[in-house]
Amino acid sequence: MNINRIIFAIEDCISTLSRYSVSAFFPDYCDLHTVIGLDQQDRERRPWLKAPYIATTKQGYYLSVFEISGALKEMDENPDLTAPGTLESLITALAERMNTAYKNTGHKISFVFERDPERGRDEIEAMLLPQRKSIARTGILLQDVLDEKVTTLTPWLVRERCWLTVWSSEELLSRTDRKDHQTRIRKLAEHAPPARFAQDPWRWTLSALKIRHDAFLDTLEQALTHDSDGLLVRLMDIHEVGREIRRQLERNSTPAVWQPHLPEDARPAGWRQGEDTSVFHAPSLNLQLFTTQPETHGSLIKAGDLWHGMVAITLPPQNLRTFNQLVRDVPRAIPWRIRMDLMPGGMKALGVKKTLLTYSSFISPLRPMYDSVMMLNDINKHDPVCIMTIVATTWGNSREVCTRNQALLKSALEGWGVCGTTTTFGDPRRAWVNTVLAASHSSGPIPLYPPLSHALSLFPLNRAGSVWRGQGNLMMHTEDGSAWEVALASSQQNKHTELTPGAPGLGKSVLINALSEIQIASAQKNLPFIAYIDKGFSAQGLVQLIRDSLPEQRKDEAVGIILSNDPEHTRNLFDVMYGAKKPATPEKNFMVSVLCALCVDTGTGQPCNPGDTRQIISNLVDLAFREYGENNPRLYRAGTEPLVDLALEESGIAEQHDSGWWNAATWFEIRDMLHMAGNIPAAQRAHYQAMPLLAEMSALLGQPSIRDVFGTVQRDNSAELLLGYIRRALDQGHSDYPMMSGCTRFMLSPDTRVVAVDLNNVAGDKTPAGRLRTGIMYLLAGQIAGGDFVLPQYQEEIRKNLDPRYHEVIFRRIEQLDQEVKTKVYDELHNAKGINFIWEALDTQELEQRKFGIRTVLSTQLLQDYPPAVLKSANTLWLLRYRPDEIPFLRDNFGVPEVTLRRFLKMPEGAAPDGSGVPVLAVFRVKNGTLARILKFTLGPLELWALNSSPKDSALRRALTQELGSLRARQILAENFPRGSATSLIEHRARTHDSENVIHDLAAELIRKQGYHL
Repeated sequence: MNINRIIFAIEDCISTLSRYSVSAFFPDYCDLHTVIGLDQQDRERRPWLKAPYIATTKQGYYLSVFEISGALKEMDENPDLTAPGTLESLITALAERMNTAYKNTGHKISFVFERDPERGRDEIEAMLLPQRKSIARTGILLQDVLDEKVTTLTPWLVRERCWLTVWSSEELLSRTDRKDHQTRIRKLAEHAPPARFAQDPWRWTLSALKIRHDAFLDTLEQALTHDSDGLLVRLMDIHEVGREIRRQLERNSTPAVWQPHLPEDARPAGWRQGEDTSVFHAPSLNLQLFTTQPETHGSLIKAGDLWHGMVAITLPPQNLRTFNQLVRDVPRAIPWRIRMDLMPGGMKALGVKKTLLTYSSFISPLRPMYDSVMMLNDINKHDPVCIMTIVATTWGNSREVCTRNQALLKSALEGWGVCGTTTTFGDPRRAWVNTVLAASHSSGPIPLYPPLSHALSLFPLNRAGSVWRGQGNLMMHTEDGSAWEVALASSQQNKHTELTPGAPGLGKSVLINALSEIQIASAQKNLPFIAYIDKGFSAQGLVQLIRDSLPEQRKDEAVGIILSNDPEHTRNLFDVMYGAKKPATPEKNFMVSVLCALCVDTGTGQPCNPGDTRQIISNLVDLAFREYGENNPRLYRAGTEPLVDLALEESGIAEQHDSGWWNAATWFEIRDMLHMAGNIPAAQRAHYQAMPLLAEMSALLGQPSIRDVFGTVQRDNSAELLLGYIRRALDQGHSDYPMMSGCTRFMLSPDTRVVAVDLNNVAGDKTPAGRLRTGIMYLLAGQIAGGDFVLPQYQEEIRKNLDPRYHEVIFRRIEQLDQEVKTKVYDELHNAKGINFIWEALDTQELEQRKFGIRTVLSTQLLQDYPPAVLKSANTLWLLRYRPDEIPFLRDNFGVPEVTLRRFLKMPEGAAPDGSGVPVLAVFRVKNGTLARILKFTLGPLELWALNSSPKDSALRRALTQELGSLRARQILAENFPRGSATSLIEHRARTHDSENVIHDLAAELIRKQGYHL
């Protein structure tokens, strides 16, 4: 016979008598009855509330619930530290705020904390639901990637929630107020029709109690937020509270959209029974919430298909330990919930014991009890002694699983500072209800008597909190598995500047690519606008992933470009908006920045005479467009652009004028005619031919408008004329940068929305001159990929200066840009280190783009690579590693706790061996304060193989892609290397195999392995 069944039978017999002597109708275990409706002041103070936030119990208590999302930052848990930002400082502040209220009875609080690993899948599924709808709208086939996210993240995620319930009773009121209220209710009841099972808010409406209840709520909220350095707190409405209570009772059968009926929601239902009018009103809350019929089996409860076991603390922790230590002690696979009730009046409850012990203190065995009570009496003078109960529960699909979980939870609780516990209850249903959020005002069976400050130190006040819970599009998780959401480019941040420093091999490029992929999967109707400027081909995998997910006719929406110094990639520095004859403000700023960069002295990283140089360059740009746009526009010559010549012939435009007209025709006129004929590609080519060229700039410096003003200005610390130096620098630029010196040959499709520009073949070396070259290429690539992102902010200027015939084409694009968040990514920026002028140009762009709805990501290898101005303006950090001497900067400028910074440096670099992901210290400046947490970033093999940029893995992916195509190559790699890398195997074979090309041999082996499944 199974020994477990014998034990269970004995337990059933022992508890039968007590169980039946106290059992009652299960809805009676819940004392919630109705709500207090919102008044005008409530709507003004809390406009986000759509339903009442105060419930009442059958005893007349007012009840409200806060959702505690967690702490903004990790707090140092050392009890000896009391500086701001430590857990002890928060506890002290909270105790000071509650001290007055807890010297008298009337208020009660209760923390409920729950962790459920079985609901981790629900967390990621709920977050991905909008993305699934998005990819259905945009038509991008990323379902396999989203499915893989669920499979990969589910084992590491735990659904974690925490709530704070607040009760206020009529004990807070004077005897007169209570008497007047009872008199008023009796008069109203004489005229009210009977409604035995319905809610009757009028019976419990008491303005004096509501004022005191609201005041205590405000006190707690202010203390918990702790000047934006504490917890994330949100007041819940009763619809939410009721849904959560019902979910805790019926975990597997409560719909996600279920909510209790409140008086304002009620609709008549059923048949009226005699004089009772209950059918016309909302049923009492306890009847709606407690609809299950749990069965007792010994000290266990069976509700639906789940078994629940409870553990109550009978002896408080002898050594104070924090709640985080308890979380670490409970195995991650165990689902559990704990409720901690805290009431004032501890010494009042001990009054009889105190009196008896006073007269019996001379008895030696009782002396320790007397000393303990007297010690509490002394503490009570400055730190109120409270009544506290702690009851926890766990559950499982079978009695055996539940019993095992109960034993593990009991063991963890007993090890939490050495506690005493019990799993035996006279009424198990009451014990279970005492673990449920806000269901009953009654507390657990075993009262404890800690001082207020000691009780607060046991509460879950230092859990990781996110301002994006339920609103994110990126799922990360804490070290202990708590799901942690991030919403990229959300309204919670005033600007969207992200820095991603990280040494090679830590996953920096994979992280950046994954963030871009998430934006693509979260788009509204079309792909988002993303400009990715890179050196080293890191972004090409992302572009290929997107292109593989698009139908054939939409491949041009995502383009990867590898720039090179050949005629096919020529992009004229002086190109302006199609249809325009002079640059808009952002276009001119770009031209001035690049021309000034050509004049940079590599020894200083700045142009000579920066102020004079910039003024000369600005005048030069104006002069160039005045010269070639108005005074002497460039003449059309047949044979220059074959596409234009062909378009003129096929459209019949060539026959509309005689040879004399054609000899004097300008490229602007050709452009306009082709545009009106509807041949936009040919008109665009004609437009390019009309623009000024870099080679013409040195001659324009000799024009009187510039020479007369600046002709005598000399370089600083030199006798050389500044105009001569600028002329020489521009001529050298024309020679060094042929790809931006001629008429544009390289065109992007108007449908292109995701552009990755790689600078690997045009970047400079590590010398100062080489870094300057790289910086200039970054500026040029940024203009190619995302130069039009800022145009929505200049609509009035464009509308005023642009020919109306071009408005439809240009403003269609501008309207698309204006409706969406745009992203600019600059990767591998350490290649421009030391060229301050380039960084200043990027910083200026970044500061301006804050107003234009542009998310900017700046990535480099070391935190010190960023200039101070960029560091101070950033509001998001994705830190994969930093140096110990950078801790003071991160602590003082970003408010990251030192305990977090030092703990992160002790963690292993790169991906965890267990597959849980890469540790990231994420820092976000949000409207509530600063979020700073050590998180895990976890990707599945398909994503890793698409986004991986390590040299050996990239080479293997390219070898397979050449044979099988990118989609099938990624699938084979994901099947054979689920950790997302084959580097270790490649290196091992390179050491042990006699092969000329290990990577090609491995690719061939993988192909052969597929056999007929290729």
